Amino acid sequence: MSLIMRCCLFISITLPFYVQPIESAILSKKSPQLKITWIIEDTHEWESYLNNTPTTTSNETSMMVIKALTDLGYRLEFVKATGNRADKILRDENNACMSDRIKNPDRETFSYFSTPHDLYLAQKLYRIAQLPPLGVQELNSQGEIISLPNLFSHNPSKILAIASGTSYGIELDRQIAELSPINVFIRSGSRRIVRLAKMLLKNRVDYIIYYPQEINEVNHDNIKLESYTIANSPLYFLGHVACAKTQAGKEIISHIDQFLKEAYQTKEFYNAHERWLIPGDISKLRQHFYEVFNYLPRNEAEQH
Repeated sequence: MSLIMRCCLFISITLPFYVQPIESAILSKKSPQLKITWIIEDTHEWESYLNNTPTTTSNETSMMVIKALTDLGYRLEFVKATGNRADKILRDENNACMSDRIKNPDRETFSYFSTPHDLYLAQKLYRIAQLPPLGVQELNSQGEIISLPNLFSHNPSKILAIASGTSYGIELDRQIAELSPINVFIRSGSRRIVRLAKMLLKNRVDYIIYYPQEINEVNHDNIKLESYTIANSPLYFLGHVACAKTQAGKEIISHIDQFLKEAYQTKEFYNAHERWLIPGDISKLRQHFYEVFNYLPRNEAEQH
């Protein structure tokens, strides 16, 4: 019995909710039956796949990619795994893939990456709203956190909670690595991303780094939060499908890239991004979406 079968639970997932598939010329030619071990992060999104109902941009665009692969003749088997285990599966399995991965140099040593399948507005640093607010020692003239090391030099007793096996982008990963271990709490295990937010909301840690479009999914009690952009961090993040760095993985990525090239020019792909945002963030999405994908639906393009 393989390592995957011993350690992980496989489950077949159909996608009946997806009623408007993006038709593609590449789907007319079926590939030979090839199994893909498709890794799904052990977060709230696992339930979304089980219920066949997307709840985030990454969830919805991943399902578009999954449907394109199944239409090509691939047979997908799904496994739930946390970040560190996901990395191990991608290293060990010949046909393993995982969506919504941020590129970084370490991951590129054992994975091929597709072109992006989702765009997320930049993560922010969150804390419970309090007095006094952060001041000139911690913030630059634009109201941004100068840097995480600077923040903790002025707040040496505070704790930042992060998720094990998670990349926050090259710049923030670098800054986090510079922090003292006494200032960083690393949450591991299942549903760790959601549990980080709950720890903050219960005042068990002082700061978390989170995506704006996801914090409200967790903050059901509408606890007042402060959010800060971190200077020199990206304005947005791009999620990619990562596959094992094998010949099979390379071929899977090639098929995904062909599908995404056509998907970028569709309203369905754009709507998978806009529908999960609060109205105040849509103008930022439109700007960055056009920069990356060179497309907006007709009425948005006319406003650009």
